[in-house]
Amino acid sequence: MKVLEVAGERLPGDEEQHTQDFLMVNGPAFSTPGVAGFLRAARLLASTTERMPRTKRVISATLRAAEAALEAVGTESATLKSMGGEPQHHPLGETFFSQVPYRYGACIAKFSLAPLSGSLLALKDQSLTGNEDAQRDAVVAFFATLEEPAVWALRVQLCRDLERMPVEDASVAWPEEESPWQEVAHLIMPRQAAWQEGESQAAEDALAFAPWHALAAHQPLGSINRARRVVMAGSRRFRSDFNRCPIHEPRS
Repeated sequence: MKVLEVAGERLPGDEEQHTQDFLMVNGPAFSTPGVAGFLRAARLLASTTERMPRTKRVISATLRAAEAALEAVGTESATLKSMGGEPQHHPLGETFFSQVPYRYGACIAKFSLAPLSGSLLALKDQSLTGNEDAQRDAVVAFFATLEEPAVWALRVQLCRDLERMPVEDASVAWPEEESPWQEVAHLIMPRQAAWQEGESQAAEDALAFAPWHALAAHQPLGSINRARRVVMAGSRRFRSDFNRCPIHEPRS
């Protein structure tokens, strides 16, 4: 999520001065405690993506089928999901989490974006089938027929105990009974053309997201975020050169 027209003190080295990025995924905790485990998983993913793209798709489909079978009997496997076995669900019905902590002014917090309006809640756990663009197609169809604006709640979970809510171990989901999620804002989106061939692809090629693209008040914390600062900067440079498209922040 990229917020425009943001004023305030920036983090050192952040060249853009008017936007703030929030990165979230559909799980409350990271797959590994720190950088070492993440690096092992990234190397495995890179090797299968670059050398065996067709094999990777077959493996992913097999893992998804295995995970679906487990969920059918009331259980699940975090290992299968982290290896590519997460079943395809409608993305607009998902709840998203930062997984890793950030400064929240004088506090430490994690962020979350949760469906709030009925149209979104109705999509929870809705399975998707089809080609590799199934999720994008589902989002486009949703916004093309939307009658009332879709609403999400932006939430924060404050760190209240550094032992039970560690900053450096990203694999620990902070207990909600000790620190419940608190709504701080709403994201409201009306009916719209969510994707336009050509125009949307060009806009996507020019965009980049990074947790360190932020106000000082929301400084990323923990080893995973520190690694992201280096890796995502390298990724941004590579994408810009490979696509021959300078990456820049949107003004509107």
